[in-house]
Amino acid sequence: MIQAGDHITSSLPNEKELLSCIAAGDGSAFRKIYDTYRPKIYAYALRLTEHESIADDIIQDVFLKVWINRHSLINITNFNAWLYAIARNHIADAMKAIAKERTSHKQWGRAIPIGINPVEEAMADKENQHLLQQALNQLSPQQRLIYNLTRDAGARHAEIAGQLNISRNTVKTHLVHALRSIRNYLQFHSDHVLLFIILLRHL
Repeated sequence: MIQAGDHITSSLPNEKELLSCIAAGDGSAFRKIYDTYRPKIYAYALRLTEHESIADDIIQDVFLKVWINRHSLINITNFNAWLYAIARNHIADAMKAIAKERTSHKQWGRAIPIGINPVEEAMADKENQHLLQQALNQLSPQQRLIYNLTRDAGARHAEIAGQLNISRNTVKTHLVHALRSIRNYLQFHSDHVLLFIILLRHL
């Protein structure tokens, strides 16, 4: 549960200067802010959501929003409070999604006959596999390649970065966007909540 007294306390002596540089599009200044605040936000998100992957997604979303809104950074008087508010909102949304998923699990669990393994049944169904393939076809060529290298070949981010001659951060960004696109596609096109949850577990 998010408490009113929860906060993120990390700052740099030249933070105002760094924020001005970020507003002007300075990537190295952004990296310094990211490296300073990421550990606190990640720990905060992980403590509340209890999911490492969700905490990683929150980190991506929070700092993506910082970069998108970089031009307004020079007008922010308390960056720590502003960043915390963004993190808190994303964490609250994530916790609502977790609660909704748990409720769906309970509802479907009562409806499934004993002796049937829903994961094996759903993943063995060719129609469901076709749905997942359709979701993959919606990705850009680069996103699909990185997804396949990560999920099918088991390649690490550093290995993929070396193969494609791009940075590890670029690899991770492509993968985050690919997974979000797949989730959205499955959520929109799947008629069954259980199938949607099962497929997401295999992404």
